[in-house]
Amino acid sequence: MDDRILTPERPSMPEEELPPEEVRERERPTWKDWLDLRTGWWGFVRKNLEEPMPPGVGWWQTLGNLLLTLLVFQFITGFALAMYYTPHPEGAYQSVRAITYELPGGSVVRGLHMWGSSFIVVVMVLHTLRTFFWGSYKKPRELTWVVGVFIFQILLAFSFTGYLLPWDQKAYWATVVGTRIAGTVPWIGDGLMEFIRGGHEVGAPTLTRFYAIHVMLLPATLVLFVAIHLYLVRRHHIAGPVVLQKGKPQPFFPGQLFKDAVVVLFGVGLLVYFAYAFPPALERIADPTGTDFSPRPEWYFLGLYELLKVMPPGWEVLATLVAPGLVTIGMFLLPWLDRSPYRHPARRQWAIVTATFIILFIGIFTLKGILETPKHHTP
Repeated sequence: MDDRILTPERPSMPEEELPPEEVRERERPTWKDWLDLRTGWWGFVRKNLEEPMPPGVGWWQTLGNLLLTLLVFQFITGFALAMYYTPHPEGAYQSVRAITYELPGGSVVRGLHMWGSSFIVVVMVLHTLRTFFWGSYKKPRELTWVVGVFIFQILLAFSFTGYLLPWDQKAYWATVVGTRIAGTVPWIGDGLMEFIRGGHEVGAPTLTRFYAIHVMLLPATLVLFVAIHLYLVRRHHIAGPVVLQKGKPQPFFPGQLFKDAVVVLFGVGLLVYFAYAFPPALERIADPTGTDFSPRPEWYFLGLYELLKVMPPGWEVLATLVAPGLVTIGMFLLPWLDRSPYRHPARRQWAIVTATFIILFIGIFTLKGILETPKHHTP
């Protein structure tokens, strides 16, 4: 891209004809010049703005930047909540209650964080499906896909570990059910469940362990994998549509940047609306001796939960380990399992049919779980 697109033209004039003040002004470096000389920031920005976009690239390619923006929001709101949170059973519930009902703006911040996790899962699923149906995991982007699958798993781990932190009835009993799933793994189940819980039961060690994983291990891991993913995307560029479009490649600025900005503003605006319109609830404080509470996981785990419910005794491992394990392994190995050199869905029929069946299967069980969730729950 010509620099004149980004910088307005000024009529050239020999320096000897310029006023002395303007000559001195031109010779005096600005803070931008000082910073660019030492960091090369403007060259980096200009390279990204001038990146050629294949013809046909448009609104679907905005999901990656929307996801990245939501992750930044999640880090900011999570940091704000962590400053007021007490990570032990005696103080966890009271601190979340104080954040929600006493701290000015606390309910909104917690709502942004709570709804942000759901928004991130939705956008991540859409981004993954777009990548799959467009065949964007094909050579040379295999590792970009694999790193993206790792990010997907990390985001689900964020949701699982963060669910316990309010230490109310819903959080406690959902974690009991979730950790029991680990106990169904053959041979190592009991030891794995005890390791996750930090003991035989869900208690103070579990809360401390989940908090440490949620605010230390997972953020560091996510930042690493996101950095790798962005590097690979920059190296191999965005894959164009499956059908070759006529026309010349267009720079990222201004067309695609405008689309990204519109989608990001809409997504963030919708998130803020949900945080205000549907503030986060808080159940009664966790009671390990209570028997009157029906635990339900978050909506994105309801499919697995409903599948577990229909399994006959002794076959639970199919729902807790075999099915999710096969899907996860299949996602990691997809670039090599799908040997077709073509990206068009019509030339990848077995992959499209298999994935569609799995998506419908998960969707039906998830919808079943949502419809069966009591009204006092917020799935």
